[in-house]
Amino acid sequence: MLPTLCFICCEYLYPEMKAAVESDGFSNVEVKAFPARCGRPPIQWKELEETIKATDAEYIELFGSFCLQQLDDPAPGFAHCTINKQEQCFHYLAGTTLVTSLQQNGGYLLSPGWLAEWENHVHEWGFDRETAADYFGQSLRKLVLLDTGTNKNSREHLQSFAAFLNLPSEILSIGLDYHRLALSEIVTSYKQRQLIQENKVNQRNAADSAMVIDLLVQVTRANSETEVKKSIIELFTMLLAPANILFIWADKTGLQLRQTITISKAEQQYLMDFYTSPQEKYQVNQAEDSFLLRIGRGDNVLAILHIQHIAFPKYIEHYLNVAIHISEVCALAIEHAQTVAKLLHTSRLAGKAEIATEVLHNVGNILNSISVSSEHIHEITQKSSCLSLPGIVDLIEKHSDNPGEFFTNDPKGKQLPLYFSKLSDQLTKEQDILLNECRRQLKHIHLVAEIIRTQQDTAKEGGLSEQIDITDILEECLQVFKQQIRDNEIAIERKYTKLPEMYGERYKILQIINNLISNAIDAFDKQEQQNKTLSLTLYPLDKQSVILEVHDNGMGIKDTILQQIFVFGFSTKDNGHGFGLHNAANLATEMNGTLLAESPGEGKGALFRLQLPVVHNTKGSV
Repeated sequence: MLPTLCFICCEYLYPEMKAAVESDGFSNVEVKAFPARCGRPPIQWKELEETIKATDAEYIELFGSFCLQQLDDPAPGFAHCTINKQEQCFHYLAGTTLVTSLQQNGGYLLSPGWLAEWENHVHEWGFDRETAADYFGQSLRKLVLLDTGTNKNSREHLQSFAAFLNLPSEILSIGLDYHRLALSEIVTSYKQRQLIQENKVNQRNAADSAMVIDLLVQVTRANSETEVKKSIIELFTMLLAPANILFIWADKTGLQLRQTITISKAEQQYLMDFYTSPQEKYQVNQAEDSFLLRIGRGDNVLAILHIQHIAFPKYIEHYLNVAIHISEVCALAIEHAQTVAKLLHTSRLAGKAEIATEVLHNVGNILNSISVSSEHIHEITQKSSCLSLPGIVDLIEKHSDNPGEFFTNDPKGKQLPLYFSKLSDQLTKEQDILLNECRRQLKHIHLVAEIIRTQQDTAKEGGLSEQIDITDILEECLQVFKQQIRDNEIAIERKYTKLPEMYGERYKILQIINNLISNAIDAFDKQEQQNKTLSLTLYPLDKQSVILEVHDNGMGIKDTILQQIFVFGFSTKDNGHGFGLHNAANLATEMNGTLLAESPGEGKGALFRLQLPVVHNTKGSV
C-alpha cells in the first residue's frame, strides 16, 4: 500500500523516528532522512528535492531545528510540505522542561545519532584533545546521553567522548515514549484533516448528484427522439466536456451508421465491434481519454455514444461509473419518447382529439421521494461523527506541555484510544447509511421506468399548478443550504410581505430559488469581508404578480458579464457548467414570469429579481 504521509528528518534523528513509526504501527507512513547539518549552513529546498520526489506520499512533514532555518515558507512545488521546526532537536526526544533543566545544570546533551559521529564533529571543528577539553570544560559540568535505545553502542561512544574531553558523563534512559506521542499527535491531526476532506468530498458529491438529477429531469421531459438525443448530448457535454460526442441510433435492424456520414470506415468497424459485444457496457480507447457507451436495457440496445477526448482523462474511471448510471435513465427517456411517438401515431389513426396523461404527475411524486432521500444524505453529512474531532485535537493541544501525563493519568486522555475506535465504527455505519440512500434513489429511478412503461396516454399540455406559499418554499431552500450558510458565516435577512393567494408550479419555483441562493453563497467564495449578508425580499407588485429579490453583498458582477449571465454554457466558476441561471430563466419564462439580474459592479454585491404571476396555469390547479 502506498504511503500517504512521509516524515523527513535529519539522519541523526532517523533511527528514533523509524523505530517509533514501526513500533506504533502507523499505517501508510514512511520515514526518510536528509544529511545532518550540525555546525553547517542550513539546508535548502533544492537539496531536499530529490528526497521529496522519491516519495509518493500526498503529505510531507519536515523535522529539524537550526538545519531548517531557511525553510520558513514552502517553495513552489513543495506546497504539500509542512515544516515542523523545534528550537533544539532534543525537543523531539524529550520534553522542553527536562531539556532546559539538564542544560541549566551544565549538561551537554547528546543524542545517539550525533554521538556515534563525535570524532568527525570534533575534527570538523578543528579541536585536538587539549583544545577540546579546554573549550568544553569552561562551560560544561558533564556530558548527558539521552538514550533512546536505538543504538546499542551509545554507551561505548559516550565513554570514549567523555574520556577525550576529560568530563564526567551520565546516561538518561528516555526511551521512545515522548517521541512516539509527538508523532502520534501529527498522525492523528493528519487523519482528522483527511476525514474533514472526505466529508467535503461527500458534500460535493451530494451536490453533484443533485445537479445530475436536475439534468436528468431535463432529459426525461423530452417527448420526441430528436429532443431526447439533443438532451442526452447536452447532458454528457456538461458532465464531461469532451471534444465531440457521436450519437448513433440502434433499432431491430442494427446500428444506424448510415445516419452518421462523418465517420471513417475504421471508426464504423470500431463501433460495430462494440455493438456486437452485448456483454460490454462500455469500452475505453488506448489513450484512455475517450470511450464508447451503450444506452439500453438488457439486450435491447437503443443507441451508442462515442464520447471523444474528455477534458480530464485522469478521472475517467469516475466518469465511467457516473455514465453507466446515467445511461439507464437515458434509456428510459428514449423508451418514453418512443412510446409517446407510438401513442401519438395511434391517436392520430383513431382520430382522437386529445391525449391525456398522468406521467408528469406520477414522475413528480417519485422525484419528491428522491428529494427527501437527498435531504437525508445532507442531514447525515451535516451530523457526521468526524465533526467532533476538532474538539479532541484542541484538548490534546491544551496538554501539549505534558502529553505523557495527560494520556497516562488524565481520565479524558485515557479514554481517547477507545474514542477513536468507536469513531471508526460510527463512520463505517454512516457510510453504510449513505450507500443505502443511494440504492434507494436508484430504486426510485427504476420506479419511474415502470410508470413510463405502463402509462397508456401521453402528457397533458402544460405543467401541474397548485396553490403555493413562496415563503414556505424559500424557507425550504434555506434549509437545504443551512450548513453552507453557517460555514460561510452569512447572515440571513428576511423581508417578507404578506402575499395574495398564489397558484403556480412549485417544483419549478423551487429549482429557481435553489439556484439563486446557491449562486449568492458562491458570491462570498474567497471573500474576506465582514458582515456577509444574504437578503430575501418578498412583496406583491400588483394584484397580478409578486416579486422575490435575492440580494447579496458579495463579489458582485461586471457589466460585461451581466450581459451574458443567462446565456447557456456561460459561467465564471472554475467548475461551472453555465446551466443553472440559464435553466432558471427558462423556468421563469415557462411560468409567464421573468428573472433579471442587477449589480453596481465588482465587490458591490448582486441582486436577482424573480417576477411571477399570482395565478399560472389554473387549468391544472388543484
